Amino acid sequence: MIILNKEISFQHIKHNLEDFEKTIYSKSLEDTKILGIDIGKYISNGDILLLSGDLGAGKTELVRYIVEGSGNSSFVRSPTFVLINNYVDKSNITHCDFYRIDMNTEADELGIDEYYDNSTVIIEWPEKISHNLPKDVIIIKIHFTEIENERKFMLYSTGIKSKKFINKLK
Repeated sequence: MIILNKEISFQHIKHNLEDFEKTIYSKSLEDTKILGIDIGKYISNGDILLLSGDLGAGKTELVRYIVEGSGNSSFVRSPTFVLINNYVDKSNITHCDFYRIDMNTEADELGIDEYYDNSTVIIEWPEKISHNLPKDVIIIKIHFTEIENERKFMLYSTGIKSKKFINKLK
């Protein structure tokens, strides 16, 4: 007899300094685009955004629209296999996807800390390196809802800079 494991539900990142700021609902891809463009308008070098959500939640789509909103015309593709993509244009954006790395890999092994000051760093699957992150980050937890195509974006700050950033968003 074969016993199949029960599906393990996704666990969002937990940061010991996280403070809940706001929830934004997206009923469609167009709503997600509006949110991403709004975020993109305010990003600057030194901002670190952590996108936490299960497979298919819309993390890479949100990144695509953040890049667009920043005025950067780079083509956004998921860095799942290369781990890190850099988009250099009007703004410098470092897009990381750590889905395929081992849990608790050291940030210095990945080299992302060298981007923290000179780029906006957006990290998908931050759960994999959660113990190696700066103190003041913007956390966006993306949840599926009971309604098809709807997503719940829960935004958290972990310091003064991230709190000010989130409060600028509509």
